[in-house]
Amino acid sequence: MNKNEQQHQIQRKQQRDTQLADDWLKSNGWNTAAFATTHVRLLQAQQQAHTLLTQHSNLLTEQQRKTLQEFQHKMQAKHIRSKLKPTAANAVLNISSKINRQLFKQYRQQA
Repeated sequence: MNKNEQQHQIQRKQQRDTQLADDWLKSNGWNTAAFATTHVRLLQAQQQAHTLLTQHSNLLTEQQRKTLQEFQHKMQAKHIRSKLKPTAANAVLNISSKINRQLFKQYRQQA
């Protein structure tokens, strides 16, 4: 195997691994295209909103569900996402903390 074949093989493996990682991130509620330009707090809130809506929707009130869905919608649109400030994540993170407290109370009652 010559040097060009090795480089080509490395590039294919790198592309395959990148695609696998992007797919996994997307399935967990992360927007891979926004990593470089979005504040970390907004990315954390995006992930929390995805988790709450997919795994704990039974614990959410209608207003909380609406807030989370609106935040997800804002994060999906590039022109809106670029204008968001890190403080926009506070509402989502507060809801997440409240639901986590409820989950902990349920867990403690079961034990």
